[in-house]
Amino acid sequence: MRRKVISRMFFDRVKRFSKDEAGGMLVLMLVVFFGITIFGGLAVDLANHERTRTTFQTHLDNAVLAAASLSQNLDPEEVVRSYLTSAGLDPSEVAIDTSEEKIGGILVGRTVEASLPAGLNTYFFRFFDIDTLGMTITSEATERVEDIEISLVLDVSGSMTERSSDGSRMIKLDLLKNAASDFVETILSDSEEGRVSISLVPYSTKVNPGSALLGQYTATQEHDYSHCVDFDASDFTNLGINTRAELQRTGHFLIGSDSTWTPMTGQWVCRFDGGFAVTPLSSSPAELKTQISALTGLGSTSIDMGAKWGLALLDPSAQDPVSGLIAAGQIDPAFQGRPHVYGADNSMKVLVLMTDGENREEYRLKPEFASGRSDLIRTTYGSSTYYTVESSENWSENDGDRTYPEAYFYAQHPFGSQRMWSTDTIANNSGYRFANRASEERLDWPEVWAEMSPYYYGYNMYGRRFDNYWSYRAALYRDYVQWTVDATEKDRRLRQICGVANAAGVVIYSIGMDVDNTNSLNLLKDCASSEAHYFDVQGLEIQTAFDMIAASISMLRLTK
Repeated sequence: MRRKVISRMFFDRVKRFSKDEAGGMLVLMLVVFFGITIFGGLAVDLANHERTRTTFQTHLDNAVLAAASLSQNLDPEEVVRSYLTSAGLDPSEVAIDTSEEKIGGILVGRTVEASLPAGLNTYFFRFFDIDTLGMTITSEATERVEDIEISLVLDVSGSMTERSSDGSRMIKLDLLKNAASDFVETILSDSEEGRVSISLVPYSTKVNPGSALLGQYTATQEHDYSHCVDFDASDFTNLGINTRAELQRTGHFLIGSDSTWTPMTGQWVCRFDGGFAVTPLSSSPAELKTQISALTGLGSTSIDMGAKWGLALLDPSAQDPVSGLIAAGQIDPAFQGRPHVYGADNSMKVLVLMTDGENREEYRLKPEFASGRSDLIRTTYGSSTYYTVESSENWSENDGDRTYPEAYFYAQHPFGSQRMWSTDTIANNSGYRFANRASEERLDWPEVWAEMSPYYYGYNMYGRRFDNYWSYRAALYRDYVQWTVDATEKDRRLRQICGVANAAGVVIYSIGMDVDNTNSLNLLKDCASSEAHYFDVQGLEIQTAFDMIAASISMLRLTK
């Protein structure tokens, strides 16, 4: 009976409680609060997860970018691990994959991939039996060469007009022009605008940069017949050409002449024929191939001079000259700011240096004969030209014809073949029918050498004053007015500037075509960036050499 009473009382209370609405809002608030707390806690866990992931991603990105840089020489994996350690992260779990692209031992591209597993301890996800939130951070970076600056330095000395030694019987210069034209076409075909530039630098005894390019530098102004300059030994210790320092313009004169009858024989020490001038920073295959087709062979060989100008057009010191030529409409504006500084990101500088021989003597005028007033007077009478030399007669020159001593020697005159001295020039001598009817001009030394070779001058204007041994005196005089930089010194200069270029990161390819001089081959080999960058070829093999170089360089171009 008692159990029934208790049971009834319990059910009555439950029934009353179910009908009682007091306190319902409190229950709802407790439920909502519990839900907000749970989901808010989950959001905190997720926010912590994202903040941690972002921090890890930033550190891993920085590590991978540093490791992929072509300018660093450390092991990429060690670079990544070092960066993570410095950031307070555990590098032991990071997975790193590195791939590199090399051409002839030169690193031209690197890709670094890394993945880092990590986890974050949770607070509120534990209610759902999730103790940690995992994550895997991945990053990838690639650096390759984008901008390529090339100097194509070609030997066009007189020996290049000879037939090749490989039995093909073809002219070496023709083989070179075909190979160089194909090289230009391969390099520049499908290249992005403003990415690849080629400077064409022909050389023989000298390099003629041309009036436009030389006009961007400061050169002496003795003459304007040609536009070569002379370099001193110290100029080969650096790659650039100072635009503010005065350059010594090369004396314009003929070498290699032994003619006593024809004044204008021999070879100009500074060539100015079509095609010989430098073509700076071009991306036009048509322009470059036109210049290449115009090349002719003449003169001696100065490999060091070709290398100097080729490297100068890769040096940042040429930025102002390039800007000046851009303003003059002679260089594509896309090359503004070129050449890049050494070590610039995603850029490479390449020198292709070709020769068929060895360094020879480089001829220069002595300063006293390179400028200033000469002793030669030119007389023009109608279509005829005569020369008189101001030179006081002495006992060994006395013609016995007039008062001794007389002031002027008639080197070439209209009065017969005999030697003649006079106290007056042709136009000033009242006893001649040419007096006051001929025009006369005292020539400066550059004007003299523009009209005759030193040997011709030495024979007719100097040697003929004496009674005999005119040819002997002519040779003495020629050697008296000029001097030479010998081949040994030129080899030293080439070796020095190649060393500076390699240290600066310039990639140097050297080609010896039909070279039979061991010293020259060793010099070319030492000049190249590595043995793989050196080519010793015969005749038609020059095509293969240029093809291989072009293929190597083409690998460097990035396709966006």
